[in-house]
Amino acid sequence: MRRFYYPQLQQNHHEIIELPGEVARHLSTVLRLQPGAQFELFDGQGTVAHCTLLQENHRAKINKRLPLTTPEFKIELIQALPKGEKLELILQKGTELGLARFLLTPSARTVVKLKPAKKESRLDRWQKIVQEACRQCGQPFVPEVEISPDFTSTLARTQGELKLMLWEEASTPLPQLLPQQRPTSISLLVGPEGGFSTAEAEQAQAAGFQTLRLGPRILRTETAGLAILSILQYVYGDLILSEGGFSSSMNGKELS
Repeated sequence: MRRFYYPQLQQNHHEIIELPGEVARHLSTVLRLQPGAQFELFDGQGTVAHCTLLQENHRAKINKRLPLTTPEFKIELIQALPKGEKLELILQKGTELGLARFLLTPSARTVVKLKPAKKESRLDRWQKIVQEACRQCGQPFVPEVEISPDFTSTLARTQGELKLMLWEEASTPLPQLLPQQRPTSISLLVGPEGGFSTAEAEQAQAAGFQTLRLGPRILRTETAGLAILSILQYVYGDLILSEGGFSSSMNGKELS
């Protein structure tokens, strides 16, 4: 069923609602849906509504609201800023893989320098990318996208119970760092194109991060985070389940 982003869904308790202009145009002009067609709205905070398009294409009837439970297991990606197209790929695919939060950070070897004047417009664009990814993949919770001013502030803002840092100079494999019992949340730190410096790795370790390496190859910044995110969702998350719920039956030792 077609799904569209409507952030006011929880606040709008009416049975008949006015559709946002962009949604109405897409329904009538792009999809050419007729009155009576069924579609869904979601607000990015866990509420989904089954709707019927009315005679006027800018209005819809809400047939049912489905409040969903916030996932118990959350992963945040702390990503050192890569070049534009790489970041857009990370945002899109990270959303598809169930990330709860993106925290973007400058680092010593970051090539991209984000000008303060462009910060808000970039954030708006990046937020629209994750909203669209949610719409396409059926993710009901839109991830947060935040920018940190510097690496020190970034480390202080991490929220994960388990903190992991991908670093090409590390020697510890991932299975040795995954606890038997699923953590409530994980912070995953990934460097820019040139990787993290030794000083940054030491700073991250002092902040509670454990450094690891994924196999014998050095992965690109746009590949590394998505690769380990997929593994973590398989071990602790929802990749191996049928619809609904989370699993803790797997554990890191089974990867070895």
